[in-house]
Amino acid sequence: MLLMRHAQIYFLILALPGLFGCETTPKVDNPVLGPPPPRLESALKQQKLEETAVARHTQERNELIEGDFSESDNPFETPIVTASTTSEEISISPAGDDVEELRDSTVVAIVNGLPLFVSDILGVYEFQLLQAEQRMDSEDYKKLRQALVKRDLKGHVERLLLLHEMKSTLKKEQLDQLNQHLETAFDDQRVPELQKQMGVNSPQELEEKLNSQGRSLIFEKDLFMKQQAAVQFMAVKAKAKDQFSREEVLARYRSRIKDYEVPAKVQWQRIRITYSKHGGKDKAIAVLDEVIHKLQSGADFGEIAKQYSDGTRSDKNGSWGWTRRGSLAEAEIEEALFSLPVGEVSQVFETESSFQIVKVNGRKEAGHVPFADVQGKLEQTMITESRMKATKDILDKLYAKAIIESKFEIEREDDVKPANATSDSN
Repeated sequence: MLLMRHAQIYFLILALPGLFGCETTPKVDNPVLGPPPPRLESALKQQKLEETAVARHTQERNELIEGDFSESDNPFETPIVTASTTSEEISISPAGDDVEELRDSTVVAIVNGLPLFVSDILGVYEFQLLQAEQRMDSEDYKKLRQALVKRDLKGHVERLLLLHEMKSTLKKEQLDQLNQHLETAFDDQRVPELQKQMGVNSPQELEEKLNSQGRSLIFEKDLFMKQQAAVQFMAVKAKAKDQFSREEVLARYRSRIKDYEVPAKVQWQRIRITYSKHGGKDKAIAVLDEVIHKLQSGADFGEIAKQYSDGTRSDKNGSWGWTRRGSLAEAEIEEALFSLPVGEVSQVFETESSFQIVKVNGRKEAGHVPFADVQGKLEQTMITESRMKATKDILDKLYAKAIIESKFEIEREDDVKPANATSDSN
């Protein structure tokens, strides 16, 4: 029973993003900051996760935002014992462990002085969590919320780092212009997209549909603005190459030439006469003689295979598609297939269970995929890698100078941690 309960939590966590829906944030052509960059290292993996308007305006939350965190008020004085989760693997705390309740107004992290609330992370799951709460006991429900927070925390922290840097470096006029541009983009692009997704025809109907899922247009706009602001700012900061010369791409192709190897392969036909089907080897020889006589008389190989062959492809004239070297069990037959001239019929091969005759219909020698065939795709791969590296470099710099306090450890893919990070997860 305990195992089933933990499995229920695990699959709920995996299912929540699917239940919520995979919404695609539209690209925004920004005259202020330029085109959008590639996806952020992991912040953009979590682009859909943001706060609910309701929890954001609770009295308790407002008091936290307006007040200072004195030593006695620090929300991280009491450590939490909880599930250990990543985006790939989630393990639930064993039964009997005390799990602190994470309310929407609970501060889960402070990033450069900016509080990150539980509602900032779980707001997008509001509707699904309400359903889960009705089906689960209170302890399992708390574990579910906590596991989701831990899984998605890193993406939200990275977005806060970007937004903090943006507000620190851009001029007020630039920020105002960016906000105005994004507001227009939300009305002109995002709202129609949401209407189409929800199957409604007006903003009023959309608001009602969103409300039924614990969301709102205010929530969606705030989410969109933060997502796109982070993306647009990264476009300016990340110094990535957006094109490579032919010589650069060719050098990459040559350095990884093994990735483009093409093995030799052959198209062929086979006539197979099994001993057992004809009452033994001696009787099978009589059938073989008849086959050889017809071949020598100029009969079509495929027609003879259809009439006499016991192979699995006799109904297809004994034809086999492109077959790579090394894929046949009979080495002698394979050698013939890769050495006989195209169009020629082989000698008779005698195996432990059958007589076989093959014909080569086509062959491609071993080689490499031509550079011209992969140049465009390879250059795009190099551009993507350049963008990912530039994105990672920016995030590394932001982490290095950030002051982050968190209830949970923030694990990065390269195991780089903020110089001033603290965690109460232990």
